[in-house]
Amino acid sequence: MALCGVCGIVCSDASSIKCTACENSFHLHCVKTESEEKIKRNTKDWKCASCKGKSSTLGSVKSNISTSDPLTKDFLINVMESFKKEVFSEIAVFKNEVTELSTSVQYVSNMLDASNLLMEEIKKKLTEVQNENQALKANNQALNNEVVGLRERMRNLEQYTRVNNIEISDVPQSKGENITDLLTDVGAALGVEVKETDVAAAHRVPSYRTDREPSVIVQFTARKIKEQWMAGFRQRKSLTARDINQHFPVQRVFVNDHLSPENKQFLSKLKQKGRELDYKFIWCRGGKFFARKAEGQPVKKINSYEDMDRLS
Repeated sequence: MALCGVCGIVCSDASSIKCTACENSFHLHCVKTESEEKIKRNTKDWKCASCKGKSSTLGSVKSNISTSDPLTKDFLINVMESFKKEVFSEIAVFKNEVTELSTSVQYVSNMLDASNLLMEEIKKKLTEVQNENQALKANNQALNNEVVGLRERMRNLEQYTRVNNIEISDVPQSKGENITDLLTDVGAALGVEVKETDVAAAHRVPSYRTDREPSVIVQFTARKIKEQWMAGFRQRKSLTARDINQHFPVQRVFVNDHLSPENKQFLSKLKQKGRELDYKFIWCRGGKFFARKAEGQPVKKINSYEDMDRLS
């Protein structure tokens, strides 16, 4: 004996139909969605509304409850209990998800706080490093200025030891020559009398250029004697080896201040800079360096490499 799945009253075979899916029985007049004749024609394939998926929300909620139960107070209580369990289950899942999300947010927040603290430490260290770097730069600049100053002082002191010296360049060297006799000949060509007491030392020095004769370095006992020789050379304007000795070839001979190696390099760089800037006159006198761009232009005294760099 089967009860109607809608009204809960006993169903007879003549007035009922059975769902092929859930096998529950239904009165024909309780099934209002279709006509009785249509239902009877499709008894082999007929399904109730619940099994067709056309039931209401309440029908889906009671899917775990037997559809053969009558629509009674207990049935409704069971439906509500089932609905409550589903709702509470969903709430529990949602609560767990919220808890996990809250934990993740708290973790991210903690990591962000730690990152901010680390960034503040990095900023602090960076500021300290920058300040230290500035101090080191200032100290380095001061040391560099001091080195440059010492270098200039050393260059000037080294030159000062040669204040009484001259350098005679491009005089042919003879085998077994006598430097004293050579100086006498050069002095005669310049119109200067050479006394034995005027010369403290005289000798040739090798040249770094193999195509040039070794220069003659002369150290006088007094600066005024050296200046006499320099004045005689300037007045002569052009001096050749033939003027010194008739057996020598006709080639230019130069009488200059005896420059230290550092000052020779300085003069070479000054001449190079002068050529780049179209300076017509670059010269050295008394261990001092001068530049003039053209006739009538002011003379510039060049004391250091900084002065050289400022030329324009």
